[in-house]
Amino acid sequence: MVDVGLLDQFDYYLGSLDELGEILIEADQSKSVGKGVLRLTLGTVMASKGAIFLYHPNKNELSILASQGLKKKNSFTPPKKLISESKKFRHDHIKLDKTPRWITGELKKNIDELAIIILVPLFHKDRLLGLLCVGKKLMGEAYTDAEIKILEIVSNHLTKALFNYELIKNVDEKGKLLNLKLLELETLFDISVAISSVLDVDELGEEILWRSVGILNASKGMMLMPKENSPILEPNSSFNWEDSDALISKKLTIFKKIDDSKSGVILTPEDKNSLQKKLGEDHVIITPIQAKENVLGYMVLCNKETRHGVEAFTQTDLDLLSALCNQGAVALDNARLFKDITEAKQFNESILGSIATGVITLDPLGEVDSINQAGTNILKMNSDETIGNHYMYLFEKDMDVIGLIQMTEMENKIHSEINMPFLTVSKEAVVNVSVAPRIDPGGSVRGLVVAIEDITDVSKVKNTFKRYVSKQVVDELLDDDAKLNLGGEKRDVTILFSDIRGFTDMSEKMNPEDVVSTLNEYFSEMIDIVFKHNGTLDKIIGDELMVVYGAPTSNKDDTLRAVATAMEMQSQINVLNAKRIKQRKKPILAGMGINKGIVVSGNIGSRDMMDYTVIGDTVNLGARLCSAAGPGEILVSSSVWKETQKHYSYKKLEPIKVKGKKNKVGVYRIDHDG
Repeated sequence: MVDVGLLDQFDYYLGSLDELGEILIEADQSKSVGKGVLRLTLGTVMASKGAIFLYHPNKNELSILASQGLKKKNSFTPPKKLISESKKFRHDHIKLDKTPRWITGELKKNIDELAIIILVPLFHKDRLLGLLCVGKKLMGEAYTDAEIKILEIVSNHLTKALFNYELIKNVDEKGKLLNLKLLELETLFDISVAISSVLDVDELGEEILWRSVGILNASKGMMLMPKENSPILEPNSSFNWEDSDALISKKLTIFKKIDDSKSGVILTPEDKNSLQKKLGEDHVIITPIQAKENVLGYMVLCNKETRHGVEAFTQTDLDLLSALCNQGAVALDNARLFKDITEAKQFNESILGSIATGVITLDPLGEVDSINQAGTNILKMNSDETIGNHYMYLFEKDMDVIGLIQMTEMENKIHSEINMPFLTVSKEAVVNVSVAPRIDPGGSVRGLVVAIEDITDVSKVKNTFKRYVSKQVVDELLDDDAKLNLGGEKRDVTILFSDIRGFTDMSEKMNPEDVVSTLNEYFSEMIDIVFKHNGTLDKIIGDELMVVYGAPTSNKDDTLRAVATAMEMQSQINVLNAKRIKQRKKPILAGMGINKGIVVSGNIGSRDMMDYTVIGDTVNLGARLCSAAGPGEILVSSSVWKETQKHYSYKKLEPIKVKGKKNKVGVYRIDHDG
């Protein structure tokens, strides 16, 4: 016969699980779930006390989500071994006949206060979310296997619910941040449109200042512009400033810092900057008004006013002000250009013909109806190839440009993007693109204007620099402006010298064009090998190369790389000579010398003209070894031989006397066939 009691108990448990499902579905937050689940759990197993603790990994903290029987409900620091020990029971429960040693501190006090009998860790995969704790049963009897199973089922569902609520919470928070960012962007776009509509330079300066003051709730501000042919900055416009005629020196350190970094600065009372003393204010924010690489002026705001009083400006404030000033700089540039062009004849032709920015106009159907000369130059197309074509065809390789156009079509707002690759022209081309609606006098949209600014040359500056100075030097200087200062440091380096033998006599019998052509052919091959082995090309003197390994960057195998470079250079000279002989040209023969030791490396010269190089006795000896080397020979010093003898075959030569040395120096010649 079926045990009626067991059936009743089974029905009771099913009812509890059904109620659990309703709690998980209906509750709108983790706190509601916690209270409901704890009440249900304690009622199901007939226990009087219990608690659900939440674990916060970021804070390393336990908080009380729900409890029954606790007097204090403060958050607290968990035991050190909470995660490692509870992970052992991630799919099970912990019976607390007596409190384990690893349960310490506030958690132990709470467990003791609740007289916890069973503890179930709430794990989602390998992540601890919390603890479900249940105290003694009302009648003091032991928990049955069925009750324990119910606890584990409840814990499993609770874990999933808590994890899901956490996900929802994160999504909500990110949604709020996104909405805030969108609001900021909308504000900036609105300001951009407003600013762009002002064409008078003086009026525009006031507009930018008023917008800046308003968006940051500043109590006062001014726009500083450089006085022509003077190191003085004067207010172009000001707000709530009594001494609006005050002159400020551009030589102040703060302005040099801004010019160098091309970014704004926040000053607080702790800074005690000279500009703060000049202005008589403690809370100051400054951003450059910069168009391309030129700083047109500076926006200076003071005292962020809130309902709680004056507060310090934040990084968010700086980002907003920088974005606004960038828009303002473009507008100022455009306004000044407009002012200049309005004084000339044939306004429409002049404005389009004189700017470097490519301007393409699209009709309401998206087809090109005009393009200026700069536009054809940038696109590398003539007007016949563009006019009448749809923008989808014109920019079919650049989906980002198409995306900007489509957003402007849908929203009737200006959209822009900077530093975009421009595949329509080439992989190397880089442009700034802005798309704006064409609005007629009646306020109707009559198509779009696409402005394209070619900034490829700017992006090529670094690459061009590398053609004159080694890659390592360029990268190090660009990564750290301080390296542009005069000065040096001691470094352990390997120096390679290479010199063409008999080139002076050879060049006297050649015309100048052939001399240059021969050197270019030779150096092209040699320098490629130098850079292949990560050498730093220090200088080219006539037909001589000086290469450094170990400065500005060093590697453990600098000396090996220097010898490998010399070997490959001599090998490539043989290849080059085979070609020259076929062309009935004289072969090129070079001698090379390599030395290792301590040098002084750094920038030598003046502030206006400097040279990154290495100097010292090590360099001199390397040059002497090169001079002593015969055609096709590679001579190395003892220090180089010691580091590379296991890798290359050498013949020891008779010590030689060199200039600047009292004693003869040891010399080794590389065996090319070894």
